[in-house]
Amino acid sequence: MKLFACIFALFAVLFVSGSCNKVNDQAPGFDMIYQQEFYIPAGIGVFDVHHFQIENIPTRYQQYLDQHGKTDQDVTGIIASIGSIGGVFGDADLDFIDQVSVRVYDKSDPTDWIEIAYRQPVPLDPGNSLPLIPSLANAKRFLSDSRFSIDVVLWLRNTTMQESQVRLDLQLKATY
Repeated sequence: MKLFACIFALFAVLFVSGSCNKVNDQAPGFDMIYQQEFYIPAGIGVFDVHHFQIENIPTRYQQYLDQHGKTDQDVTGIIASIGSIGGVFGDADLDFIDQVSVRVYDKSDPTDWIEIAYRQPVPLDPGNSLPLIPSLANAKRFLSDSRFSIDVVLWLRNTTMQESQVRLDLQLKATY
């Protein structure tokens, strides 16, 4: 029994000491921050998928490159790192949302998109703020242009009872 306990303790120590340190494993890069507000109207139901398209958002990509002394060739990818949807005035109750998908696309072709964040399933009582899960998709082909568009796709579990003004907060990381 003591031998088993010693072997277990040895494996536990090796596991803990061998685990990766996320801070040191991250690729170098800089953050690109976007905030966009939109309205979720009252009376939309559960039988449809609802798209909230926000078009012609300036990427400020060249400004970010100049600020960090990099070129477009230096950037290997742009991926989402943090995202959330929340009520602007703190009064939104987002419990009617069942699933969320945040997609970036070019306005000229809305059918060609990449999902950069999602939440499936949404907690039953998210309150005023709904954290999103970033995907690992590289969105550089959309975010290296001067403008891009976002489609916030919602699947609902209940009909909305009141209009909600919400803000999409996205933090993307350009790695080099």
